[in-house]
Amino acid sequence: MMDRIVNGINVSKVYNGVAVVKDIDFWVKKNQFLTILGPSGCGKTTTLRMIAGFEQPTAGHIFFEGLDITNIPPYKRAINTVFQKYALFPHLNIYENIAFGLRIKKLNEKEIEKRVARMLELVNLKGFEKRKVHSLSGGQQQRIAIARALVNEPKVLLLDEPLGALDLKLRKEMQIELKNMQRELGITFIYVTHDQEEALTMSDKIIIMNQGEIQQTGSPIDIYNEPENAFVADFIGESNIFDGTMPSDCRVLFANREFECVDSGFQTNESVDVVIRPEDVTLSEPEAGVLTGEVTSVVFKGVHYEMLIQEGPRTWMVHNTLMAPEGAMVGLSVLPNDIHIMHKEG
Repeated sequence: MMDRIVNGINVSKVYNGVAVVKDIDFWVKKNQFLTILGPSGCGKTTTLRMIAGFEQPTAGHIFFEGLDITNIPPYKRAINTVFQKYALFPHLNIYENIAFGLRIKKLNEKEIEKRVARMLELVNLKGFEKRKVHSLSGGQQQRIAIARALVNEPKVLLLDEPLGALDLKLRKEMQIELKNMQRELGITFIYVTHDQEEALTMSDKIIIMNQGEIQQTGSPIDIYNEPENAFVADFIGESNIFDGTMPSDCRVLFANREFECVDSGFQTNESVDVVIRPEDVTLSEPEAGVLTGEVTSVVFKGVHYEMLIQEGPRTWMVHNTLMAPEGAMVGLSVLPNDIHIMHKEG
């Protein structure tokens, strides 16, 4: 418990009678990069705003280094926020934008100069001190917003979809830069996004939310390889999800065939969701596959081909570096470790 810098217990938020965050528990360790991930309207930004103090929980408590901060105003929290809209001051130059919070704290000019210089070097914008905000690109403005937040030396930095306004190439570059900044400074980052790739690329830990509830918490590898339900499997990467039943432990029946798997603890003949990642499906000659299907679509994705294969009433998505042409008959096989079994939701 002592290494948890932020801890939420039974946190809920209700707007006009509608629960947008529903009795969730969450925590993040010191110096960890936590991402809250989910679709629009799932409650992730509301959760971030409650951590920041911009929203009050309807129920529950938020703790910071073991102290209850639920009713403490934002300016008294050792937490800073970077928003998607950077909210830079257009009438101030870059130096004064970064120095703004330090002047509010009434630090002496020498200390301000030292801290601003360090931040400009950290975000690779040394020499931009006298530039105006409007003269910067979107990526540069984003760096200044981060520098302005970090110069106050917060223990936790909250980031609400800060890369959303950037183009794809710059977004990928900034993902790496943000992670490097976080490691170098040793500051806890709590990052909100709906972008699965961002979450997988940067995070030490991911919380996946849907409809105000936490669906799963874990490392990027655990969440990708061992999703706990069909929503998580479908939201994190592409997935084939089929209806199945469990005749016994480590045996699953779907596609009119019984397969070996590694999951147990289900009731006999329990209805389940069977999840198989597209990259885990092996293609072969029809006679060598466990199942047989016809290729109905082929799309080149750069590093692999994405193929849709019709097998009976089921459509399989398959990712492979080798292409089978449309109309070809192929065999489909999958290893026991790559068949993930989920309880049916609801």
